[in-house]
Amino acid sequence: MSTRPLRFAALAVALLTLGATLSAQGFGPGHGPGRGAAPGEGRGLRGLNLTETQQAQVKAIHERHQMASKAKGEAADVARKAMHEAMANGATDTKTLQVLHEKVSAAQFELMLERRAVRQEILPLLTAEQKAKFEQGPMGMGSHGGRGRGPGSGPRTGVGPGGPRMQPS
Repeated sequence: MSTRPLRFAALAVALLTLGATLSAQGFGPGHGPGRGAAPGEGRGLRGLNLTETQQAQVKAIHERHQMASKAKGEAADVARKAMHEAMANGATDTKTLQVLHEKVSAAQFELMLERRAVRQEILPLLTAEQKAKFEQGPMGMGSHGGRGRGPGSGPRTGVGPGGPRMQPS
């Protein structure tokens, strides 16, 4: 009995799970500065009580990075879409899937670096108290690494779209 179909199925599940995870973290509609936030206060900056000067500086930083962030987000979306289409095609060989996966990973990494650059430019603008609070939030990467889980999420347990999850100890 051949294990090749089982390996392919396991790879397919792993790639689909990775794609869903990357999509949840991707830069697309509904991501970016929060609606209703003060000018220059994205989701990660809400509640820091930025001064008007800080708000203007943060807004300028976001505007400087907007085009690059958008382009890198779109590149990641295109790479994910290509991988999903290849996954849906049963004739796609493993080597092609691996190349497409690497393209998704590289595009996602570039987007992550762009977000990091924004964060690195914002940090020097903040007071010590604001920095401490910022580090706790999603853009500061505190509390479970940021995006995708929303405020108030505790440890993930049970079975969900990604399969079984570990129970907290």
